[in-house]
Amino acid sequence: MNNTTATKKSPFTKLITISFVLGLVALSVWMLPRGFSNDLTQIGNGKNIVVHVHDHDLVNSAELMDNLNNIRNEYKGVVEFVVADLKIAEGQAFAAAHNVEAVTLVFFSPDGKQLGIVQGVPDLNTLRRTLDQAFNLKTENQPQEIVP
Repeated sequence: MNNTTATKKSPFTKLITISFVLGLVALSVWMLPRGFSNDLTQIGNGKNIVVHVHDHDLVNSAELMDNLNNIRNEYKGVVEFVVADLKIAEGQAFAAAHNVEAVTLVFFSPDGKQLGIVQGVPDLNTLRRTLDQAFNLKTENQPQEIVP
């Protein structure tokens, strides 16, 4: 008599496993930045560009993404917001080439010249002033120093 018998998974166990996997996939999709391009080839193609160096695992990076999302309609047609996602090779290459880490904004002129870098999560008013100053958009705001 053979004591080894094949164990048979119940349909309930299979359903739980499939549900868990689908839940993880849905969570991963939900955590992706919404409406932000990750096309870094836009840099130097005639548009003002702000690149957010983003890491999904960092709360500060998500907070910066939320702040950008809150103000980006104010800059529609004037500034393009692009994500360098550190979970993919292109984002990692961008970060290495510009010597920056997650939770960083890198500003580029329409001709691709790097105008400055802001690290951390500025509040909305500081973010607006920084964008206005970096791209010479509004003179009524006090300039915010950015690191070239």
